[in-house]
Amino acid sequence: MRILFFTFLLFGLGLSGCQNITRTSSPPRLLADDPNWDVHRFHTPDTLAGLEADGEITAPRRRQWRYRLPAPARERVTVAVAPMPGGWERMSPQRAVSGRYGQLRQRRLDHLMQRPDLSLTVDEERLFDLEGHATASSRWHWLDNNGNRRDQALLLMHMGDHFLLFEGYSRDQNSRWLLLLLKRAQAEFRAAQSSERD
Repeated sequence: MRILFFTFLLFGLGLSGCQNITRTSSPPRLLADDPNWDVHRFHTPDTLAGLEADGEITAPRRRQWRYRLPAPARERVTVAVAPMPGGWERMSPQRAVSGRYGQLRQRRLDHLMQRPDLSLTVDEERLFDLEGHATASSRWHWLDNNGNRRDQALLLMHMGDHFLLFEGYSRDQNSRWLLLLLKRAQAEFRAAQSSERD
């Protein structure tokens, strides 16, 4: 298995420097005690950034939507909302995003460890401000033993009492193209929330 460790150093110098979250065997307590936090307050259009709705998963404190481009294209995007873990509301937005991104990143590496036929290259990781919201983004790609490539991108935003997560997947487009697609998707998703309130 080949992992490009120099990219992890970039992550250590950037995002994880803000992180002070310890991993435990039990999941973090969510803001489930707050009766005002309602996963059903979020709405999405039938299309998002040119992609068509392709299903939804709703749990008590998490909601996820799936979108994909019409066939034969193979690009797809998932959008997920989840409340902040208990206690994280006392963190700065940048620190909270760094902590949550670190968890998502670790899941990706755990997945890689279970797939010795895959190698992962991290193309870019950033922590920045996107339209007034602390945001983490990453671009990476997988290669299998046959040289088949799959690009992915992630965009994680701090939205006050919840995280907004966009993930894109493609076998045909590169990760830079995917990240631009995710930025367009987040703008349309947030606009849909504003229009519902109006």
